[in-house]
Amino acid sequence: MKLPSKLALTIATHLALVVPANATTLLDGSFENQAVSQENPFYLQSDGSKWGAAWSNWGWSSWQNNFAGAWTGGAIARTEDFTTGWKWARTGDVMGIIKDRQTMSQSFLATEDAIGTLSWFDSNRNSWREHTWFGRQNEYNVTLVDNFGNTQLIGSYTSEVFLGLDSNSWTNAPDDRFTLAGKQGWFARTGTSFTLISGRTYTLNFNSLSPFVYDSFGNLTGVDDRTTLLDDITLTTTAVPEPASIVALGIGLLSILRKRTVVRA
Repeated sequence: MKLPSKLALTIATHLALVVPANATTLLDGSFENQAVSQENPFYLQSDGSKWGAAWSNWGWSSWQNNFAGAWTGGAIARTEDFTTGWKWARTGDVMGIIKDRQTMSQSFLATEDAIGTLSWFDSNRNSWREHTWFGRQNEYNVTLVDNFGNTQLIGSYTSEVFLGLDSNSWTNAPDDRFTLAGKQGWFARTGTSFTLISGRTYTLNFNSLSPFVYDSFGNLTGVDDRTTLLDDITLTTTAVPEPASIVALGIGLLSILRKRTVVRA
């Protein structure tokens, strides 16, 4: 049965009041505030942007272990740009980093029963290996663990070098990974929706899954140097109405239908 437009609008209004959405659960999804609190070093540019500061005579790095703040684990870094590599943050000047088998996490308290959806951006970087720059894919997953140890998998992903070749570049020949567009490019991600239960504490984890390295005898020698960059992480939640609210909504809608029936009679 097709509902009259005014009645449909009334129902939609009631539902909107019962299941509000918000995107304020996570803190500092772009890592800017954490960079300030950790005094992440920078060179101030003429346009007001803050680029990563040099840390030695042969390289650049504003990497800083994510030891305190909203996010723990992994690292954060500022935009850096030079001839053969690195990346720009997607917004602002700062990005998150997970490499090798690192995990970057943030914990929060669910204040209501809700359905959550996570969105973010990822990309890869050009890595120095022996005598050349090259970029390669890195596997990672995203999980949500509550204080009882229950784990929800939000998804498994592969970060890639934007506009570039995910393979060794032994000739050190330039390609579009080294263009400004390639350095500024990011991939949009949206995870599988998950449930939140009021009163529980949840830990959101970005887990780097770089492959292990073995020697010719099959002995484990380490983890391959692969990195995933992260930025603009947002969690949107939609409240799940309590049973009492659903009953009240049902009674209200029945009342509306009855009134329309009486008028038509």
